[in-house]
Amino acid sequence: MSGVRIFCNSYIPVDNWDHEFVVVNSRLVSENPLPALVSFDLLNPLDNSGNGHKVTKAGGIIKPYGLDFNRANGGSTTDFIANKDSISVLCAVKVNGTDAYNTFLDSRTINSSTSSGFAVDFSRATQKLRLNLTYPSGANEVVQFPTFVAGEWNILCFTLSPTVIRGENHLGEVITKDFSSPINVGQWASPLLLGKSVTNGTCDGSVGFVAVYDGYWTPEQRKAAIQTGREVMTARGESIS
Repeated sequence: MSGVRIFCNSYIPVDNWDHEFVVVNSRLVSENPLPALVSFDLLNPLDNSGNGHKVTKAGGIIKPYGLDFNRANGGSTTDFIANKDSISVLCAVKVNGTDAYNTFLDSRTINSSTSSGFAVDFSRATQKLRLNLTYPSGANEVVQFPTFVAGEWNILCFTLSPTVIRGENHLGEVITKDFSSPINVGQWASPLLLGKSVTNGTCDGSVGFVAVYDGYWTPEQRKAAIQTGREVMTARGESIS
């Protein structure tokens, strides 16, 4: 709808993104100590970090809590590419279908010598949410969370560096991996994808938000970030176990 501009620091439901939105204050930015590289709150296509990035909805389905994805429609794209040695990531994802693999976030470039990035996905085989990492050679390394319940929101945060990764969920479960040779998780060659993978994988689920920060959270900062994420989704009328 051309000519409609929305100025508001609170949520106004919309059923399409054909409006002229403006960046608003986001708790995902203001309540985190690290500089936000991008903050896709996903109530509109804008990056509320103020850095000017955007989401192209494509197959994403607009919901009051973010974007839904299904296998028929496909995923969404963004123009965001990280270019940092170490990054921290906060996201809210929900798995609806467990009969196939689901990819929620994917920034990977996979080739034989300079692979980079990471993915957050769900494994049909193990029935777990996972952090999927790629060695420069293109080989995969997967670290998965112990607990998963279908149809429920998961607030996840990750601190990613070339030699150490840590992940934590809203249940307080921590996943870890140390690398003897560096991996490239923070300097991407490809933009972030939502609801689909770089290998043509699909998603039957939802993304409430995703934010990426410059630097490495402490364990205490991870827990604070998760609490912020929990409150963001609760304010949208969603329940978090």
